[in-house]
Amino acid sequence: MKRVEDMNVLVIDDEDKICDLIKIFLESAFPFHSVVTAPNALQATQKFLNQEFDLLIIDHVMPGKMGVEFIQSLKTSVKFNRMKIILISGYLQQEDVHTAIQLGVKNIIVKPFTKQQIVAEVASLLKIPIKEK
Repeated sequence: MKRVEDMNVLVIDDEDKICDLIKIFLESAFPFHSVVTAPNALQATQKFLNQEFDLLIIDHVMPGKMGVEFIQSLKTSVKFNRMKIILISGYLQQEDVHTAIQLGVKNIIVKPFTKQQIVAEVASLLKIPIKEK
């Protein structure tokens, strides 16, 4: 089992404030090696190709490529099966939820969310204890 201190997280959301907020939430609760942000699927793909990530937190509604489409594009990567994914959105259609589940995404958080929701979901998914700094 990988140590929390060695884990990397990628947060993808077209709203800078949401990326910053999630990054602050995660860094205050867990001693991750890094929490990296990307404003869209294109930049996220570049970061994904250059670094190993243990967790992706992906907004569903983004310009260019929707979160579920981005997850579909990642499935071709060998890295995909080693990663955990949380999908976040304020606008999820039933078909999007169904597609996400078919892709193996079982963790979906609806906006607006709280720090407690994000931290609890991440802790549960990565099987790590919550420690507030």
